[in-house]
Amino acid sequence: MLNDGIPYRLAMRSAPVKSLLPLLLCLVTSSGVRGAFPSLYLKPLVLQQLNSPTCIVAPPDGSGRLFVSDQAGQIRVIKGDMLVPTPFMDISATTAVPGHRKVIPVTTSYSERGLLSLAFHPGFADPQSSGYRKFYVNYNKTYVAGQDPGPHDGGSWTPNCVTVVAEFQVSASDPDVADPGSERRLLLFPQPQSNHNGGAMVFDSNNLLYIGSGDGGSADDNNVGHTGGSNSTPRPTGALGNGQDKTVFLGKILRINPLDPDGPGGRSYGIPGDNPFVGAGGGVKEEIYAYGIRNPWGLSFDGGVNPPRLYGADVGQGRIEEVNLIVSGGNYGWRYMEGSERPAFSSTMTAPTVALIEPIAQYGHPDITGTTLPLLGLSITGGHVYRGAAIPALQGKYVFGDYGSTGGSASGRLMGLEETAPGSGVFTLTAALPLVGGNPLSTRVLCLGRDGAGELYVGTKSSGGVLATENGLPNGGIYKLVAAPVNPVPITLTAVKDNSMFSESGTLGEPLSNGKGPLFVGTSANSEVRRALLQFDLSGVPAGSRFSSAMLQMHVTASETGSASQRNTLLHRVLASWGEGPSFSPAAGAAALEGDATWLHRFYSATAPILWENEGADFSPVVSAAIGINSQTGFRSLFGPQLTRDVHDWLAGAGSNHGWLLTSSDTPALATTKTLGSREDGIVARRPTLTLVQASPFESWLAAYFPGNLTGQWVDPDGDSDGDSTGLLLEYARGSSPLVRDPQSGMEAMVSPLNGTSRELTASFLRDTTATDLTYRLEISSDLATWTTIAHSTGGAGATGQNGGLVTGETAVGGSVKRVSVTRVLEGQDAVKQFVRLAVERAPF
Repeated sequence: MLNDGIPYRLAMRSAPVKSLLPLLLCLVTSSGVRGAFPSLYLKPLVLQQLNSPTCIVAPPDGSGRLFVSDQAGQIRVIKGDMLVPTPFMDISATTAVPGHRKVIPVTTSYSERGLLSLAFHPGFADPQSSGYRKFYVNYNKTYVAGQDPGPHDGGSWTPNCVTVVAEFQVSASDPDVADPGSERRLLLFPQPQSNHNGGAMVFDSNNLLYIGSGDGGSADDNNVGHTGGSNSTPRPTGALGNGQDKTVFLGKILRINPLDPDGPGGRSYGIPGDNPFVGAGGGVKEEIYAYGIRNPWGLSFDGGVNPPRLYGADVGQGRIEEVNLIVSGGNYGWRYMEGSERPAFSSTMTAPTVALIEPIAQYGHPDITGTTLPLLGLSITGGHVYRGAAIPALQGKYVFGDYGSTGGSASGRLMGLEETAPGSGVFTLTAALPLVGGNPLSTRVLCLGRDGAGELYVGTKSSGGVLATENGLPNGGIYKLVAAPVNPVPITLTAVKDNSMFSESGTLGEPLSNGKGPLFVGTSANSEVRRALLQFDLSGVPAGSRFSSAMLQMHVTASETGSASQRNTLLHRVLASWGEGPSFSPAAGAAALEGDATWLHRFYSATAPILWENEGADFSPVVSAAIGINSQTGFRSLFGPQLTRDVHDWLAGAGSNHGWLLTSSDTPALATTKTLGSREDGIVARRPTLTLVQASPFESWLAAYFPGNLTGQWVDPDGDSDGDSTGLLLEYARGSSPLVRDPQSGMEAMVSPLNGTSRELTASFLRDTTATDLTYRLEISSDLATWTTIAHSTGGAGATGQNGGLVTGETAVGGSVKRVSVTRVLEGQDAVKQFVRLAVERAPF
């Protein structure tokens, strides 16, 4: 008989469930499962919910989680490909947790200060380890005179900020929440200027923590606070600089044991006895592992070789970016050398007395001359050697990036290194990984990370300002590097029609247009407005397609230099058809010709013109997407939930597809006109493209019920929004709505009368055949400790029996949902008491 009073456990939350006695039934859900460079794809994971991701790391606990440090001072958790809404820890300047230090305030302007990285102790998940529940962060705080360490050289300068390396602990009751009051400070040292803070941290297999420290900022390692430097003009060319001065922490790779083996009092960490400068005397910092570093942005170990290698990316000054293999005691040359070049600003500097270690790879800035190096980027972003299993052709290759490859714009780049022969120490540089959608990217590359399975992730940002937003949303993003072609393959479309319109008239009073030339958006100094129209043909998109995201990519070829730093370019859906005629001008509006769209006309004609109802185009007031475009050229991307909804709406009714209008929110008289590549641009890469990222089955299901969600926005897999005691992931598994209460669990079970010492169990459950990213397991147990799978289905395939279970049929119950029926003979004690559950797991994309 049925009994409604038996409690059960449903993925970390308790609720009643209908059960059958003597058979006890329960539903259990799990929100996740535990040559040449190949063609790759950056799969969007989390968009428009992070400001400036500076570090992506997985805890060594097998949880499948990713942790992201956001520069303003928050650490966020990604679970099941979604961003948990509550921060893991918040030590930003705006928090009010008393008694501990805060990250220095940041704004919408560019800054290199903030929360820069985190690292989990290798013993984080081991209750027997001294590192249990411990993690470490590297951040900058405001300098407080009399409280913080002052000028390291005894000078009179005031530090710009202070670097803090600190230990924290995760909550004992909630693994997704840290205790910000548990801070234990290990290292504090002053930063002379605001830039070159380094910040990367990584543990080795001996539980030792490596810390990357920049040279202290300014330029040339030669200002106040830099050994031998000053703020005089000209500055001394023979200055030693912090990078070569072993009595300071700046410009180094440091190595410590963070667990304070000496206990309270004195130094709060240990110095490994085999550090290269232990016992050197003369004020040399024994924490130093390597030196001659300018601004290390990315440290990572490759444990796939023996001994493991430590890769370090070092940001250059004005000419060269470099990748190094960091070794004990190594001198990497800065400020005496930049890469393999001797810079003019160190022309009278005394040569170091030890051999300098050259980079394993280096490249030049786009605007330099007098070099044979490839000219690829401006600021290197360190990465990782791939040791995952999902992309075999990437195995053993080092993947890294560059913040902005051209002119400081949002044109980041992903690159790679491959050793020519195992153990040779000689590497081949791949200047641009083959990426679906193109490389360079339409966004800056801030960091690369690695999950517990060895798969790689990329943290990006569309603008330079830490807290800068687009359309009111943060513009940081996290992407996963996956093999291409992905399944399903992203669809990339090129505009089939585009045109520019001008609010002013020509010299003879004629309307202006630009049907075949570049696109123009913005205002002139005379308050004249330019707008652009563009349209994509969606007729070739497969019927029934759903997309997790849609991205419009444009290329800025020129911009008014008098523009304010950030002016929004807005995208709106056009409400009426329009034309593209043959008018052409390479740099301005031309006299409209037959069929052109103009400020007044949908279709210009000397004899039968068709007018807009509203001057400047008829368009929806709803903003589909927005992006700040300043005076820099390069790629720009517009995306967001409304843009994706536009595409879905057009697919549902093709007659409504009149494309988009690009306009501007600029204040008049600011001269903010931008010139964008059109579909006729002679450089194919500069033409407007629309990339449609086809959704996974789970993403499609979420989009149907939560259409306003951002990419990777949290929906609790165990949540029960409709109150029917069934979590969201189980609703997905059985093909039901998470918004409408369903009194049926979808699972049934009964047993036959006892026949001697045995009886037969008959059970059934609902399975949605389109949920191809799910694994279903029907399991039984006599003690709630050991579970045996008696039926199994994965990847949308039919269920099969296991361990004596027999699948007796799958019956269609509506749409793509089937009821799976299973029998199993229970013997002995199993026939007296038995628990049954359906375990559902979703594979990551």
